[in-house]
Amino acid sequence: MQLLDGKVISQQILEKIKSEIDLLPQKPVLDMILVGSNLASLKYCQMKQETAQSVGIVGNIHQLSDTITTQELVKYISDLNSNPLVTGFMVQLPLPSQIDKNLILNSIDPKKDADGLSAYNLGKLFQNDPSAIAPATAQGIITLLKAYNIDLVGKHVVIINNSPIVGLPLAALFNCEKSTVIICHEHTQNLADTTSTADILITAIGKSKFITPEFVKDNAIVIDVGFSVASDNKISGDIDFDIVSPKCYYITPVPGGVGPMTIASLLENTVKLYHRQQK
Repeated sequence: MQLLDGKVISQQILEKIKSEIDLLPQKPVLDMILVGSNLASLKYCQMKQETAQSVGIVGNIHQLSDTITTQELVKYISDLNSNPLVTGFMVQLPLPSQIDKNLILNSIDPKKDADGLSAYNLGKLFQNDPSAIAPATAQGIITLLKAYNIDLVGKHVVIINNSPIVGLPLAALFNCEKSTVIICHEHTQNLADTTSTADILITAIGKSKFITPEFVKDNAIVIDVGFSVASDNKISGDIDFDIVSPKCYYITPVPGGVGPMTIASLLENTVKLYHRQQK
């Protein structure tokens, strides 16, 4: 078993970003919209802000009331779309129940869509269009695998998540790499029968230690996107790491696997948007 160490690889990416930004005439600006006062979301935004600033990107957090309406939030996004000082921005999820999430994400100008969650960018991914801005988590996973020289061509990939944030963009990216992809979800029957055939298994279901050895093929590559608090009050992923990892060829830790790669990819997207806006 070998770890896919997102901390190490993300640090290499951040150093490259910083070197690039040091040569720019002005600093890219990444704004983050946080609706409400969810402590976990606030800490995550602050982590993104600190990491952005460490490489020379200006990071701004806009914390809005949890009673804001969809229309008010669309207006706020419209202002950022038209602000020439903002390179890119993102809306931190989840949003309060009264907000129309899809309308909000699709209100973001694709030219400023730092997290790549608009339908426009997702559609471009499925067209294998190199101009697409890929969602940061999905891109981070592909980058992590490639950093360990894992050949994706022909690999049988099973993803336990069908959301437009993780599962769908990942399927598009793996398809572009000529992998064969199956997407599973809460209605998939006999889940372990499917996942145990995967060369690469990716899980993002948010159920602590749900994935046990019968779900995993011997010598599989396993990516854990889950993040929750286990019964012992320790941070846990979807995978029961201690009993699953001996079966794996590669596996990500939680924390320290996908999370750092997501932030690094978000900042890569911001720099990419900056260069496009300068043309």
